[in-house]
Amino acid sequence: MSLRTKLMLALLFTGLASVAMVGGLASYGLGKKVDIIRRQAAAEHFYSAVSDYLRPYGSWQAANQAEPFDLYMRRVRPAPADHLPPPELLRDRRGPPPPRADGDAPFHFILADQDFAVLLGAGVYRPGEPLPQAARRDARPVMVNGKVAAYISPEGVLTPSKEEQQYLDAMNEALWAGVSGAALLALALGVLLSRGLSRQLRHLISAVRAIEQGSLRQNVPVEGHDEVALLARAFNEMSAQLARSHEALQDSHRTISTQADQLRELSVRDALTGLHNRRYFDEQAASLYRHALRYQRPFAVVIADIDFFKRINDQHTHATGDAVLRAVGEIFRAHMRESDLVARYGGEEFVMAFPETGLAQAAALCDKLRELIAAHPWQELNPRLAVTISIGVAADLQAGSAEAMLQQADAMLYRAKQDGRNRVCSLAA
Repeated sequence: MSLRTKLMLALLFTGLASVAMVGGLASYGLGKKVDIIRRQAAAEHFYSAVSDYLRPYGSWQAANQAEPFDLYMRRVRPAPADHLPPPELLRDRRGPPPPRADGDAPFHFILADQDFAVLLGAGVYRPGEPLPQAARRDARPVMVNGKVAAYISPEGVLTPSKEEQQYLDAMNEALWAGVSGAALLALALGVLLSRGLSRQLRHLISAVRAIEQGSLRQNVPVEGHDEVALLARAFNEMSAQLARSHEALQDSHRTISTQADQLRELSVRDALTGLHNRRYFDEQAASLYRHALRYQRPFAVVIADIDFFKRINDQHTHATGDAVLRAVGEIFRAHMRESDLVARYGGEEFVMAFPETGLAQAAALCDKLRELIAAHPWQELNPRLAVTISIGVAADLQAGSAEAMLQQADAMLYRAKQDGRNRVCSLAA
């Protein structure tokens, strides 16, 4: 069977479902219309009863003193015994009982005097309280001798009579019997026709979910020759091709990612010492400075310079100078915290950044590094070789930038050189 035929049957089922919906709406609409008609009739009866009740006396107070309203209604408009409402509907707990008119179903109305003070609250308002503005807009005046004697509000609760309820129930039963028969027929057809289709679709759905979770190579069974079978074949071909493309893409991605990491590392590393280079340090130091300034955290930058490095190159060869640079870089790397930043800034200069570090702590760490460099066994490189280092430290966040702090540290380095080298000079805020 072609998918077109299956869709036509599905549309049939949809039509039957629509019948059920229309039946429900028809039942609701009919009940609503009956309620409106009865509401209007009950309102007219109540209006007539109140007018007749007030006409001889002119006001509610005078009429109620002469004869309570509920007794008046029982006297002039008795209801058949089988139409009497339940006791709880006959009396509003906060006012006189609601009226009945000529066998009509009980309806609670709200009655207010000429000043909109509630007389009958119908279980909604208390007698004596003012009628809200929203209820006043729809209130109907009761005229007695050309004057407004009271107002009737259409708010209330309508209870169908026994005969009306039986009629509505019979009509609803007939509607729902027809709807139920149509629904059962549609359900049987749907189950019969959808069994095979749903089985194939479940295979496809399971395969799609497996692909979503990363298992790209899927194969679903192909049943029949309809459009769903064609879809299953196309899906199997697509899955195989997608798996092959994904594997090739993964291989390419791994290669590119590895090469990118290598290139990035080469771009931020000094080839001789293995430390970060100047460009990387400038970017990271600027970021660390902004963070420290924003959160008012301590931050220090350092410039270190190997003493008499030109003399080392001249007296012990450039190869020895390169070995000294590598050894100094290794000492820095081995004795600094993971959060600290160290880089070769150029030539024999090294720079450092110490986040979450005040001036005294940074100076103490630098002095320890200075001692380690001075005590290093340089004689292993050359018996006459001795290496020391001078260091400048700055921790003034008010300098304006990491570059400005670095200039302050450079000024401290210059002072260390002037004071005899192999020492640490620092500048605080």
